[in-house]
Amino acid sequence: MKSMRAKRKNLIRELRQIIGQTQTEFATMIGASKDAVASWETDRNQPSPEFAKRIEFATGAPAAWLVRKRGKLLGRGFAGRLMPYSWELFREHKRARVGRSDEVSARAHANNCYEALELLFMASARPVRGERNRLPAVVQSFIQWCEATRKDFKLEREIDEELGRRVGMLELTHTWREWRRKQRENPDTCRVMGFRDDPKRAEGESLTLKMQTVPVWMPGYSMRGQRG
Repeated sequence: MKSMRAKRKNLIRELRQIIGQTQTEFATMIGASKDAVASWETDRNQPSPEFAKRIEFATGAPAAWLVRKRGKLLGRGFAGRLMPYSWELFREHKRARVGRSDEVSARAHANNCYEALELLFMASARPVRGERNRLPAVVQSFIQWCEATRKDFKLEREIDEELGRRVGMLELTHTWREWRRKQRENPDTCRVMGFRDDPKRAEGESLTLKMQTVPVWMPGYSMRGQRG
């Protein structure tokens, strides 16, 4: 008779094989290392409650079954009813959770998370027993979480690519007098804006310059391209 440990070690492997993923693909999906997945499948370790919840979120296999060493791999079917896990259940879970594409899913999750973030910020803005609000600390905590998530999941390149799609146009209008003053005080800015002095232009005449802008990663601040 197989031990409970032997039963547990097969759950992750069975789940991964049903959904047709390699250890690397499965690890990427839940934000773990390939070595961690391998250790779960060889019974050297078991998924932490955090990773078990990630697996449930991604696949529909209940976290409690993975953590409590249950020997039967189950999934949630219609109306949340538990039943033997299968590719069909995974497909339906993914369709319900993800939508038509990963981009559709990302936008849906972003909207849902925005609501939670708004509630956190609004709640933290309320004073406690007449004292100052907790908003600054909550905002900084969120910024730190953004930085940690970017690093933990190695999203630097993908974030830069997304920011590159947020091209905007910065438009500035000043008199030639003001542009000339800016050139003396901040020549780098004028160079970037493409300002070139023309002695023939009157001091009071207006000049509009435009510059394409691409935002940089800066949690807590707008990362949308500026528009004129």
